[in-house]
Amino acid sequence: MGALQQLFREHGAGYLARFGGAMPANHKKVIGAIERCRSEQAAATRYHCQACGHTHVIARACGNRHCPGCQQRKTQDWLQCQLQRRLPGHHFMLTFTVPECLREFLRSHQRIGYGALFAASAGAIKKLAADPRRLGGDIPGFLGVLHTWGRQLQYHPHIHYLVPGGALSSTDRQWHASSAVTDRRNGAGDDRRNGASSG
Repeated sequence: MGALQQLFREHGAGYLARFGGAMPANHKKVIGAIERCRSEQAAATRYHCQACGHTHVIARACGNRHCPGCQQRKTQDWLQCQLQRRLPGHHFMLTFTVPECLREFLRSHQRIGYGALFAASAGAIKKLAADPRRLGGDIPGFLGVLHTWGRQLQYHPHIHYLVPGGALSSTDRQWHASSAVTDRRNGAGDDRRNGASSG
């Protein structure tokens, strides 16, 4: 049993009793799925082994995309796929966060809020890359992953971007690589003022 599943099994009912009225229905569904995953409460599959002659009953996994137990292999496969697609050269991590005063609104308007966060952060990266004083490439390549919780399991929506050190220009069809000076200026300047921090 994983730590998250144990947490939900021990405290899920109390949490739902206290906060369930304000929670989206899909959040409640996730808690229930992870609680039941690979347990006696889940459906089971019966296998008969021809080699040993025994019958084995295996509890089914929930398959929920938020379940750490079910998604660990898929996560690793996805990561390997992304690593193979990386452009050669150096990369940076940029993190765009939401001001604390807006988090309560985002929590109750997730589809709109997360969409706006992706649009604003991706737009900031594209604007920075296209600026001729920076890179001068209007086709940057980057990958963003939304995280909704902080390390202390507090609600803290933010996006981590993996950004290559350069961008392609549709004008001259050339790769415009970033220099050490550009990297330092960008890391300490515009992206922080736009709500990002470089990691």
